[in-house]
Amino acid sequence: MEDLLFLLYGNHPKSRKLFEPAKQVINLLREKGALKREEVANELKLDLNSPAHKKKFYNIISPMFGKILVSERRGREVYYKLSYDVFRIFLDNLRRKGKYYLIGELEGEKPF
Repeated sequence: MEDLLFLLYGNHPKSRKLFEPAKQVINLLREKGALKREEVANELKLDLNSPAHKKKFYNIISPMFGKILVSERRGREVYYKLSYDVFRIFLDNLRRKGKYYLIGELEGEKPF
């Protein structure tokens, strides 16, 4: 779990403070599947009507988008769920960029 959180948030001391609430969100979504945005906020004891709490909520959730988390609208409600497929796509893109910058190869091109 620590490796995943490091990949999502980095290693800055301020972002380290987000690790515990992020673990809580990941474990909650693993147990229950898709949850409403308000249910996730309630589990973190955050009120989305308060600007400070809303900012903290999105500081926790935003780094997860496009890496392990997807959202979907059902009418007026927004649901969050974990997605292994999104994580795989993120890792494939990371590997492709790493290959380009570390080895210097483009897809279909031979190395030097």
